Amino acid sequence: MDPAVPTGTLTMLFSDIEGSTAALRALGEAYADVLSAHRSILRTAFERWHGREMGTEGDSFFVVFPSVSDALSAAAQAQRSLQGHRWPRAVPVLVRMGLHTGEPTPHEDGYVGLDVHLAARIAGLAHGGQVLMTEATRRIGAGRLPEGATLTDLGRHRLKDFPDPEQLYQLTLDGLEQEFPPLRSLGRASDLPTPATTLVGREAEVVELSGLLTGGRARVVTLTGPGGAGKTRLAIAVAAALAERTADGVYFLPLEAATSADVMWATVADHLGLPAAARQPRDVVAFLAAAPALLVLDNLEQLPAAPSVVTDLLRAPGVRILATSRRPLHVAGEFQRPVTPLTVAASGEPGGASAVELFVERARMVRPGFDPDGADLAAVVDVCRLLDGLPLAIELAAARVKVFGPPALRNRLAAGLDLAAGRQPLPERHRTLHATVDWSYGLLPPELQSFFRQLGAFGGAFDLDAVSAVAPDHPEPLDALEELVDVSLLVVDERPDGEPRFRLLRTVSVSARRRLTEAGEEDAAFRRHGEHYVGRAEAIAPLLQGSRQLGAKDRIVDEQDNLRAVLEWALPDAGGPADRRLLGLRLCQALYRYWYTCGDQAEGRRWLGRAVASAAGEESPELMSALQSLGVLLVQHGETEAARDALERSLAFWREHGDAGRIVQNLSSLAIAYRALEEPVLARQMLVESVDLARASGDERRLAGSLSNLAIMDVDDEQPASALERLTEALALDRRLGDDWAVVADQINMAAALLQLDRATEAYETARTVAPETAGLEDPDMTIALLELLAWTFAALDDPRRAARMAGAAAALREQAELPIDPPDAALLARSLQPVRRPGDDAAWQASLNAGARAPLDDLLADAFPAR
Repeated sequence: MDPAVPTGTLTMLFSDIEGSTAALRALGEAYADVLSAHRSILRTAFERWHGREMGTEGDSFFVVFPSVSDALSAAAQAQRSLQGHRWPRAVPVLVRMGLHTGEPTPHEDGYVGLDVHLAARIAGLAHGGQVLMTEATRRIGAGRLPEGATLTDLGRHRLKDFPDPEQLYQLTLDGLEQEFPPLRSLGRASDLPTPATTLVGREAEVVELSGLLTGGRARVVTLTGPGGAGKTRLAIAVAAALAERTADGVYFLPLEAATSADVMWATVADHLGLPAAARQPRDVVAFLAAAPALLVLDNLEQLPAAPSVVTDLLRAPGVRILATSRRPLHVAGEFQRPVTPLTVAASGEPGGASAVELFVERARMVRPGFDPDGADLAAVVDVCRLLDGLPLAIELAAARVKVFGPPALRNRLAAGLDLAAGRQPLPERHRTLHATVDWSYGLLPPELQSFFRQLGAFGGAFDLDAVSAVAPDHPEPLDALEELVDVSLLVVDERPDGEPRFRLLRTVSVSARRRLTEAGEEDAAFRRHGEHYVGRAEAIAPLLQGSRQLGAKDRIVDEQDNLRAVLEWALPDAGGPADRRLLGLRLCQALYRYWYTCGDQAEGRRWLGRAVASAAGEESPELMSALQSLGVLLVQHGETEAARDALERSLAFWREHGDAGRIVQNLSSLAIAYRALEEPVLARQMLVESVDLARASGDERRLAGSLSNLAIMDVDDEQPASALERLTEALALDRRLGDDWAVVADQINMAAALLQLDRATEAYETARTVAPETAGLEDPDMTIALLELLAWTFAALDDPRRAARMAGAAAALREQAELPIDPPDAALLARSLQPVRRPGDDAAWQASLNAGARAPLDDLLADAFPAR
């Protein structure tokens, strides 16, 4: 550790520029000067108030302060200076800041642990120009605020990866902006999708559905109807209406890209903000049982497993579900509510019809002052009738009033629908909507039609960089996106950081993809889409091993729908071109560590298994890498014989090709499989060979991993001195390489060796040091390893209550995460606990086991490491 790195109680400040991508595009080359000025202003404030800059990337800062009052003064000075600066072209630079006070764990030349992650999450909630802080910062700093500053209580907010809500405050500064939009924290109305337009003609339904879901009559309501009927829009309105009356929050879960139960469960866990160690179905149900929320499950019709998942979710007492689907779920207690089209009067008789009201409102967005009467009004009524009162179809048509008057619009639309009706064997209202999308597409100029088709390759929301990669021939992609938004063929969502993401509504996406296929452009567009997202995943993957793993994980979660779409395209259930498979294998390898460490092992096993099956009979480096990754996940989940077979095949390939690094990696993984199969002699032989080969080839990263695994064998064989020697070397290597995950693993294993040397107090202090880092990794397997180490440690310290509590927690987490204990570890744990299993204490022991199984990780760590 750098001796100059501050320790003890520190205030951490994270900051970044809101909407930096938009500013970059608006300013062009001038943005470099803006970024330099921004950095200079912030650094001046940080240095003036004794801040230590720990990290800078792009427009973001991470700074620590020994004094809370200094941190608040630095934030205030920075915001005032930013406000007073003259920015090029009067484009404002709005910086958001988040502060938290705690005791982060020093690591190398930085910090790790939950305190760091919490500060980063707080900054991520802020709006540009806003300074947020936690209760811990307020408690110390409230009496020492900067001049002209006050505190505004913003209430309690749930944050991703943190199970308990945080009380947040705003540092309000005289002379600067004091009113900001609501924070987009989990479960708040502000975190719901924000429709660009008002809801028309559904007021009665909102009242009725709100009453159903709050009056105790219904726990699950399904809105059914054809695409474009307005199911999603109505569900969002109901959720917004109920947000303030739902103490534990409302959550909107878009599921149009989900096709299996495990993806649906993962999506629910992501949107609830559950940490990686608590993402299994039973964890989700347990969370909802303690905090019964309203879940809006949007687009379930393509999910055969949806009824069973919904049934399981309803096991949480008090949880309520509002679902949208083209068909009912047929689950117990379901209230089915068809979403009917908007009312349309007879031809020429508007009569207050809601369809006409919607048309006029949307038309005024592109043609201010639009107020049809006489023949124009009659034509509008005819248009709404032609479109069967379907809201999406009406919006698409109304967007064209900018060019066509109502009579011309009616005539063109009628002709277009007649043509489309003859070629689409669909139910009438589905046919109407598809025909309207086709008609709207037909009005686009040829170059914009081509651009729109390319967007059919996306599997979910996308950003501007992705558009440039997938549709590279369009010279101005942002202009094209804006044109498609104007004609209601594209939706834009603004993220909390101000950066836009775009998406096609499901029906529109189907049309774009069909047009892409008809034009013979599907393979090329999907290939560009695949290459872009594989490249993005490969760029993110290395960050999952270092101090930036939290942000890296978030970036993968943001792109899950598109990453899954690439895997579906590249790895069909049978066959498929070899070059596609290669992309799929590369993507599996890039996502392997995310699956391994972030609680999505089941999905990882499924995709890796599919990749291996799709390449049956082939022998390629990419396939063997997938086999090795699959083998590791299989070992982790107790499928050791299948793991051994996969790893043996991979090892044989790399031996034949003479790749020393891969041989080292596979020997080490295969040895762990043989250890689990209780063949320790063979396992040790492989690890010795792995260590020797890594030394000879100078491969420090793989040498560290092999040394650590060989040390585990030493502990099995009760050779703790040898284990400690190997782990000391491995730890030095891993620290130099910046592998945070491996550093934690090394220290946990070192503590086990210390216990075998009867140095229980040292083992306890090692566990205390590594516990915050372990929690910060959010890796279920590593959390289990820490809990089992603590069980052994407390047994050695003759503390049966805490030993049993930690053992109970570890066993429960193993069951939840489907990570069975292998025989050597089970035997070691049983031996270590035996001294505190005293006759006559069975009831107390079982009570402590049960208490540990129910306890949150934070409570367990507080019990294990009381404040000094």
